Amino acid sequence: MIQAGEELNVLQGRPAGTLRLNAARVSIAMVLQQVFAGFFREHPHVQIELTHHEGFIDIVERGFDAGIRMSESVQQDMVAVPLGGPVTMAVVGSPAYFERFPAPRHPNDLALHNCVRFRGAGSGTVYKWEFEVDGRPVEYEVRGSLTTSDSLFGVEAALEGVGLAYTFEQLAEPHVRAKRLRRVLTEFSPTFPGFYLYFPSRHDQPTKLKALVEYVTRAKTVQSSRRTGHREQRTASDSGGG
Repeated sequence: MIQAGEELNVLQGRPAGTLRLNAARVSIAMVLQQVFAGFFREHPHVQIELTHHEGFIDIVERGFDAGIRMSESVQQDMVAVPLGGPVTMAVVGSPAYFERFPAPRHPNDLALHNCVRFRGAGSGTVYKWEFEVDGRPVEYEVRGSLTTSDSLFGVEAALEGVGLAYTFEQLAEPHVRAKRLRRVLTEFSPTFPGFYLYFPSRHDQPTKLKALVEYVTRAKTVQSSRRTGHREQRTASDSGGG
């Protein structure tokens, strides 16, 4: 009966059925959670089955309709649609940690620190921390007593005073504002293009996937307009206008 109902919705031009998505936990927390409620209101006949993998996988081979990853992880033969905007990295530690160790002033100082490392579940390699030094990208192979394959756990470990975490500014900012974490090496922190929804380049895209692409594209435009408006308001305020 459900199958027949889905087919009727498709025939009537309404997106319907189950959309299978694959994403890393961090992309779910940063971009997908903001999408679901509005998307389901607009498309009540679409269901989303979300599976998270920390490592990159072949979404076609595994039977997924689409995936969500950082732009550098998306294969060249995929169609990629930006989700949100650029993301900036941040290095953070707890006040308790900095009572024991002096704050690093340069990425070279990380050699003297306990860093929470991330090992990619797919590649098996430990991620090198990336910075902008003298106008060029530089990778640092850090050391530490804790290595995890959970992309969100670094912040939790930093909050407990385990060591320094390399994470996304968006995830660290609430804790920094609340003074639970302190940010360091800000001037060296790089910015990356951000997260993308990607899927195979085919002409016969399912209606349910087209609906998601249309929704996230529209949502990104609205977010960009809001950010531009906020920047203009701040500029006017700083200059004494308005």
